[in-house]
Amino acid sequence: MGLVSASLVLLLLVASPAVWTRDIPRRELLEDVAEDAPEVVGFGELLMSPYIFTSHYFQFPSLATGCSLTLATAALPQPQPLFLIPGTDQFKYPSTSSGILTLSAGETLELACQNGFSLFPSETSIVVTCVLDDQFNYESKMYAFTEFGCTANWRSVARRTANRCYNDATIVEIGFEMGARFPKIMDVCHDEVTYDNHYLVHEFTPANAGFQTGVPRPGWIQGNFYPGVTVNTLYTVNMQRETIATILDSQPRADELVQTTNNGIYMARGHIAARADFIYATQQNATFWFLNAAPQWQNFNAGNWERIESSVKSFVAARNIRVRVYGGTYGVQTQADGNGDHREIFLDFDPNGRTRLRAPKVYYKILHNEAQNSGIVLIGVNNVHISLEEIQRDYIFCTDVSSRIGWINWDRENLSRGYSYACEVNEFNRVTGHLPQLNVASLLI
Repeated sequence: MGLVSASLVLLLLVASPAVWTRDIPRRELLEDVAEDAPEVVGFGELLMSPYIFTSHYFQFPSLATGCSLTLATAALPQPQPLFLIPGTDQFKYPSTSSGILTLSAGETLELACQNGFSLFPSETSIVVTCVLDDQFNYESKMYAFTEFGCTANWRSVARRTANRCYNDATIVEIGFEMGARFPKIMDVCHDEVTYDNHYLVHEFTPANAGFQTGVPRPGWIQGNFYPGVTVNTLYTVNMQRETIATILDSQPRADELVQTTNNGIYMARGHIAARADFIYATQQNATFWFLNAAPQWQNFNAGNWERIESSVKSFVAARNIRVRVYGGTYGVQTQADGNGDHREIFLDFDPNGRTRLRAPKVYYKILHNEAQNSGIVLIGVNNVHISLEEIQRDYIFCTDVSSRIGWINWDRENLSRGYSYACEVNEFNRVTGHLPQLNVASLLI
């Protein structure tokens, strides 16, 4: 009777103890073993063999010692479960920016599906054990990680809390309902009167730079927010032109401001936190709540603001730090009517004429390294129809320190791509009033 190869011994050693005693069909253990591989013996016989500890069979430095999961959609279970630290509401993330989730042999991972797993329809949560590469043990059977797909895609939830924020707005949590647990991806400060989304809060670690790729784009979600309107309709190019023509009392002026989706001169449903700011597909899909959006000129969205978003993740990874991110909007932009008089721009107004879903002057992203109490705010002007003189007069809210930043690949003074700048956090907060609790001691550059 022959001996097992070293890699198969490792597979047995790290699997659940139940594997030694249950009757495992030979196919389950040998389906990936070459036809000329030696015959498998019982574990007890193997331990008694005088040859087991010879260098021929055990060359430890060459053995894999855990699991490695690439964060590409094709390499992960579909529909995708949540990946959690077992028994908690915390996601399990890669420890670096490599885009690879690694687990030690014997380490456990909780997987959760909203409506059950394809292989286990009655289970909404299972804990699996890493064995080797992409092989995991669940209830004494071996599975490739891709086999743990759900029966359906997760549907995220936005739930109001009793907590208040700027201008008596409501803190809304976006995450996933799991009974008593609620794995959360962000908090949003949402105004239920004006429909403004003042700011939201989430975190960045080095892992965010290695976010999952190949995730299909979902539809936007309104939920039970924005009563009385259909938000998707308000964002259509034709409706934007109609609303702005009413505001400016000029259809030709509205047609000049809102052109076509081809040239990017229109207002998009602009993410405040980009979907690529989050690691897993389930989280990325949960960014498509209108609570995480505001009217944003598309050529700004795809210009300097996109460069800020991508550079921030690279910066956090390069510094190997954890930061709390406060992404938000501030002010109401104006456009000139046919007489040159400026009027505020918005996408809706209530029956009393009160403006709603207003187009912000700026988008901002505050990075706060809480461990060092350092921070910076990056600001983008959300108006591609105004002059540099108008920007300097009406859109610069704090002392510009962008000359001290060398890690953003931006063309920050290009007006057609969205003028951008940076400030100290405390000075900016004194202007906006959004986050009075923040008191940042130094500049994060």
